Amino acid sequence: MLRLTQVRDLSQANNSYKRKLAIRIIILSLSALFIAQVVPTLAEEQNQAAELSKELAPAGETSTAAAIDATESPAAQGSDTVTSMAASPSPSPEVYQARPSQSQGMVIQIPTEISVDPRAQIVRIPKILVSGPEYVLACINTVNTVVDILTIGLPDNANATNLYIQGDLSSTVTIAAPTLLFNTVFNASGGAKVSALGRTVTGQQIQIGFLATDIQANDSTLCPKILPENRRVIYIKALGVGLGLKKGEVTLKR
Repeated sequence: MLRLTQVRDLSQANNSYKRKLAIRIIILSLSALFIAQVVPTLAEEQNQAAELSKELAPAGETSTAAAIDATESPAAQGSDTVTSMAASPSPSPEVYQARPSQSQGMVIQIPTEISVDPRAQIVRIPKILVSGPEYVLACINTVNTVVDILTIGLPDNANATNLYIQGDLSSTVTIAAPTLLFNTVFNASGGAKVSALGRTVTGQQIQIGFLATDIQANDSTLCPKILPENRRVIYIKALGVGLGLKKGEVTLKR
């Protein structure tokens, strides 16, 4: 009985070995089939990919060169030029300075002398009128006196769009303005005032010159260009005051 059992166990073990051996053979066969079919396919695909990459390489280089050329194209250079122009400072606008007009013809109405009390220390210049040019520059000079225009007692120096005044309350005064405005400014407050500063004004002189300009002047550098025929001198003289004694008969009534 024991022997029969041993034979049966031996038979079962043999059958189990055969099954395992058959499974191994099947696995090895499948592996061989995979190696024989799949691996060559992968190798062929890798070769095709390598060849394709070689064919595409020049096109890539060409596109890269095109990109570099695009950065150096006229448009890019133009943008660089615009950038450089924007970076460079723009020139400052030129300021046009006034110049003497070609025609210096004008009508000047101004007194040649002023009579005052011999003891006077102050005198007002009578009304003056200038006509003809659109713009006028007036240069006033005195000796031992000062000239006060516009607002009496205050220095009315100005550098505005249509009025230039320099040296008010001094012995050298410059006025530039449109001619009509000049007449108004000079004759304001009863006329320009001339003061001798503690001494008599008799015997003094007031020199005034007029220059026609093409635009509004804004400095006194043109004063030397005034023509002799447009220069005037006002003399300040003392009034002739005297006391006379007249003798005559006097009849007394009773």
